[in-house]
Amino acid sequence: MLTGFQKLGWNRSCPRIWIESTRLQQLGFEAGTFLDVQFKANDTLHLVPVGHQTRNRVSHRLMSGLHCPIIDLNSRRLLCQFQGHTEIKLVASYKMLQVSPSVRSFHIRRHREQNPPLQAIEYFAGGATLTSAITDDPRFKLVAAVEISPKFASHFALEHPGVPLYQCDIRDLDPGDLPPAAFMFASLPCTCFSTAGTAKKRLCGANELGDTGDLFLSFAHHVASQMPLAVMVENVPGFFGDTTIAGRVLMAHLERLGYHVHYFQVNPWDEWAEPQDRKRGVMVATLFSRFYPTIPATPFLGTAGDYLDAPDPERDREEVEQIKNHIAGRDRHMARHRAAGNRFGFSVITHQSRKVPTILRSYWKVNIGPFVECEGGVRLLRIPEIERLMGCAPKKEFTSRSYSTAVEILGQGVQTRIFRQLVSQLGDFLEHMLKTGKVPAPPQHRLFS
Repeated sequence: MLTGFQKLGWNRSCPRIWIESTRLQQLGFEAGTFLDVQFKANDTLHLVPVGHQTRNRVSHRLMSGLHCPIIDLNSRRLLCQFQGHTEIKLVASYKMLQVSPSVRSFHIRRHREQNPPLQAIEYFAGGATLTSAITDDPRFKLVAAVEISPKFASHFALEHPGVPLYQCDIRDLDPGDLPPAAFMFASLPCTCFSTAGTAKKRLCGANELGDTGDLFLSFAHHVASQMPLAVMVENVPGFFGDTTIAGRVLMAHLERLGYHVHYFQVNPWDEWAEPQDRKRGVMVATLFSRFYPTIPATPFLGTAGDYLDAPDPERDREEVEQIKNHIAGRDRHMARHRAAGNRFGFSVITHQSRKVPTILRSYWKVNIGPFVECEGGVRLLRIPEIERLMGCAPKKEFTSRSYSTAVEILGQGVQTRIFRQLVSQLGDFLEHMLKTGKVPAPPQHRLFS
């Protein structure tokens, strides 16, 4: 028995099955043979060679001097069950050929026939810094989320108690255990692909071999199993860069599955009016056509003071006192590096600063800035200040958790204001395509790969 898959053809808006192979002769489908074609259970078309004349016959053409059998079925009446499908599955045995839509094709047709809200799954959900961008958009309904970290998963469950949460390694998660989804979003862990992670783990040139460097493979498996209408992946730009293969392999794989893929870089400070210049790479793949975001192209014109608490001398002094020993130790450490001719320091901002350095998940360790300059020293950013900088407005207060956990969640989260706009634009695109079947007019500001 032989099983194969191929694209379903079309001719004048009618499905067309074209099977051409020298192996057809070995299976008993010789050129000139008449065919009995009947639909059986489960939308399966059965083709059997017969000795009497029928409407369908095996044709042929010469290939290298040999007859190559061809089965060409192009009948609206016969193939009405294949309407809306894109791929067929062929199961062949001697003098028996079964043709049916593939499982992937059933997923695609189901998604294409959906009306908003579209079911969505968020992978590597973290502490839900992005989730509200999906749940607050009426075009999407979050039906599942995946997160391995217990403390991040706990916060996600508090923020979104109605969303089924799968707390596990995606490598152990079978796609069949998840509900069907027309939209998948993944914030793949970036540790192995950031400069800091590469240096720490000595993985230069082998990023995919890190603890989380191969997770894109499992995610690609989930996409291939469900074939959602759209996929969005965000990571550090290095994930998609020339020094690693992960992002490029993922995009090439999705294109081979039939997706239209577009990659662009988010420049928050220059183009999205954000105080932090935390650059991210974003890939969007859809089954319709390439999705191009509308870029505001608006630089940040405010100051850090727009996001910081108003000066409070008494409270500021208390917080300066709390970390002064850590800061003194950092000063001595930096002095040794400066004496050795190395560039080394931490960043300090004021209320008048025009840009805020990226806040990392390890910020709570008091080993890197930005620190806020106050009378008598510097203090750490407060959780509400980080929330405002990241554009995150949690339903539950992060301050009810430990400072370190809150910083880790926020520091490895996304800049929510940006992704709220991107998800909204993608929702507009998908809604337009499902209603009209036509590609929307391109945005005024387009980013090309």
